[in-house]
Amino acid sequence: MSDSAHEETIADVLRQLAAIAVIRRQLVRQLPQGLGAGGVVLAALAHCGEIRLRALADHLDCDLSVVSRQVAHLEQQGAVTRRANPDDRRSSLISITAQGRTRIDALVQVHTDLLDTATADWTPQELTALTGSLERLRRGLARRVHGAEVPVEADGSA
Repeated sequence: MSDSAHEETIADVLRQLAAIAVIRRQLVRQLPQGLGAGGVVLAALAHCGEIRLRALADHLDCDLSVVSRQVAHLEQQGAVTRRANPDDRRSSLISITAQGRTRIDALVQVHTDLLDTATADWTPQELTALTGSLERLRRGLARRVHGAEVPVEADGSA
């Protein structure tokens, strides 16, 4: 592929990713009341288990103050708990509650239903190809951001 054709194709990919990002933001705003708030934090806690706040912020690649506010809000709602870290009393350990798990399960179901509807006319081979391409793109971007290969975790996050 010539350089100009490659650049055009990359521009098309960027346009599609930007359009998907816009749709994703619209969909998050349409979620039932309170379901989307803190969903990323809850998903991380469901995956990682009990974790220090700093480690959670690092896992999410977010500023500590942002994650701290989200955790405080989720704690008020009963979706997470916080306890003193027995190894370091200066820090806390955060974990998801049963209520938080119910909330993340509902959020996963909403996303699953959405993708199921959006791809209802796709063949299993097309879905497999999309998954492979997205994984390959994620790994390439992760290499660029992190400078090395990032291992695949059970939930597909890095």
